Amino acid sequence: MNRTPESLTLGMTTIGNPEDPTVSSGWPTSLLLALREVAGHVVAVSDAPGRRLARVALASGALLSWRPSGREDLRPSKITLHNIGQSSGPYVAARARAAGIQLAGRTLDGLIQNGADYRNPTEYPMVTFQDSTFIQAVRAYPWAHLQGLSQGHIKRFAQRQREAYESAVACCAATHWVADSIISDYGIPASKVHVVGLGANHQTGESKVDERDWSRPRFLFVGVDWERKNGQAVLDAFAKVREQYPDATLDLAGGHPAITLDGVTGHGPLAMDDPADRRQMAEIYNRSTVFVMPSLHEPSGTVLIEAALVGIPSIGSSSGGARTCIGDSGYVVDPLEPQEILDAMLELCNPDKAQRLGELAREHAKLFTWRKVAERLVRAFDLPEIDLTGYAEFL
Repeated sequence: MNRTPESLTLGMTTIGNPEDPTVSSGWPTSLLLALREVAGHVVAVSDAPGRRLARVALASGALLSWRPSGREDLRPSKITLHNIGQSSGPYVAARARAAGIQLAGRTLDGLIQNGADYRNPTEYPMVTFQDSTFIQAVRAYPWAHLQGLSQGHIKRFAQRQREAYESAVACCAATHWVADSIISDYGIPASKVHVVGLGANHQTGESKVDERDWSRPRFLFVGVDWERKNGQAVLDAFAKVREQYPDATLDLAGGHPAITLDGVTGHGPLAMDDPADRRQMAEIYNRSTVFVMPSLHEPSGTVLIEAALVGIPSIGSSSGGARTCIGDSGYVVDPLEPQEILDAMLELCNPDKAQRLGELAREHAKLFTWRKVAERLVRAFDLPEIDLTGYAEFL
């Protein structure tokens, strides 16, 4: 007799409290809430070791792993030692142990590991879920938390990630970009890898494609990390757009500097947990005709999904997984090619094209909800006698 997904008991781990919406840009909390709609019970577990164990694991990991390469390395910085410690075997093992202790004695149907840093710490089937592999992170961008890692550290951490994939019954990826890395960089069989997408962490208002004024271009850029999100390149391109479209505007939200360029309005950081800021952000989205964020690197970009939800096309980066999020409802450009950014912005100054792609964006966004991500994760377990009729298929 078939069981319903509502009869399942699942575990979900993340480094940090999954109940805290400030952890990892809100992903774990959004996914946890969706999983609780799908499964009967979900045990939320932080795999961060306790304070004392964390200190011991970080210190031992740093001391065991660090090797000076020259005179300049004889006194490594605290940041370097911390980075080495966090990527070390002792600290990763402490995380796996913390998860295992919290799940001990529980009967689960399956475990979801946000990330893929350690082998399955339980006897139950596990799936991994992430928006970037470790190898991709090292290769794509100089992330602060990776600074100071030697090739040996990188190789050992990548091997631990490979072992995590091998211990899982399925490896789930937010985008096709991540899925390709799991297969090609780690040698995991394609049959075991599934693209499950992601959802919007913040509702930016209702889609108003039919009511929106498309008569003149109104660009929107949202990003806390101005440098990585390539904000200056957007400004430079917009200045040239204004030469052809003098009535074009650009709204900036996030960690941008003071701007005095004609047509540009800076709104600064808008906190999505503040009702007034949230309303202001919704108003900005609903008057915009194009979202533009050609980041130097963007693993996925929930903000691209948020833009699609309100029915506007996006210009995203080819460095990362934006193509999955945008689909055919916008453009993916090389963030290091200013002309590509400008050409895409000029293309979407055409009101008919912007409106048509906005309609496609609204349809594309229907595939990307946290509820559907949760359904796909349940599907990935491939549990016997579970009726998944009506559940979302893999992307």
